[in-house]
Amino acid sequence: MKTVVRVAVNNNFNCTKPEWLQLDMFSSLHPDKTFFVNSNIHTPDLVSISKHNYKAVITANPNILIDDPYVLIHKLKVIQKNVAFVRVKYVPGYTPALDLIDNLSECGFNVVITLQRFNKKFNISKFANPKHYQFTHSRWRLKNPKPIINRAKNSRKHGLNVFICDQAGLGCQGCGLCAKLTTGSSEDVSIKTLNLSTSGLCKFNCPDCYAKTMQKFCIGTGHNPISYDNIHANCKQAGKTKHIQEAKEKRCLKSRQLIL
Repeated sequence: MKTVVRVAVNNNFNCTKPEWLQLDMFSSLHPDKTFFVNSNIHTPDLVSISKHNYKAVITANPNILIDDPYVLIHKLKVIQKNVAFVRVKYVPGYTPALDLIDNLSECGFNVVITLQRFNKKFNISKFANPKHYQFTHSRWRLKNPKPIINRAKNSRKHGLNVFICDQAGLGCQGCGLCAKLTTGSSEDVSIKTLNLSTSGLCKFNCPDCYAKTMQKFCIGTGHNPISYDNIHANCKQAGKTKHIQEAKEKRCLKSRQLIL
């Protein structure tokens, strides 16, 4: 099975010269693996992505709210040939995000929608109505993702490449979008993580960032915040988190009931 490695899962690939050199080193040491980088739209030297032979995943609205969609899309068009997909964070009722999804897909970008999760109920109110969320598995998650899922399906019917991250809740093993959109292959692909030491800790402070939440937890339990320079499958990629395990159990139960 082919292995794809997502670079900067727990930080941000800042597109600096030391990062590119270190990534080239890992790529040469692991010719059997395909590497792609993870950056956000505010990364200063984002244009340098077009000068290298790696695909990129770009978060278009890391702060959830969108300042200027035209400037954003222009930045992405400069590096379009290297963009595997653009990630858009979604909260209910925020129309600019829906407009951005349509504009990006019409410009020929693959768009993967992430259903934003929150650590605290108070934080939800800054971006959306808390009534749309429920507390489960230590986070506030969207109660009813059906409207945005239907929107994505309708977009695909019209030839627009719009997808939902981990729609089934089964983790990376049950989703596969990152790997498939990066490689262009429909075959099953294993996905792993690499956080470069040259990237360091992320300089950005996105709302309720899952990576930073985990870093605080690791520090609080006496561990290092990030595992650097180590190619490995994290818990979501390995399907080990509690909410993924429960989703798998529910799916198995439903399958058995259908058989009976």
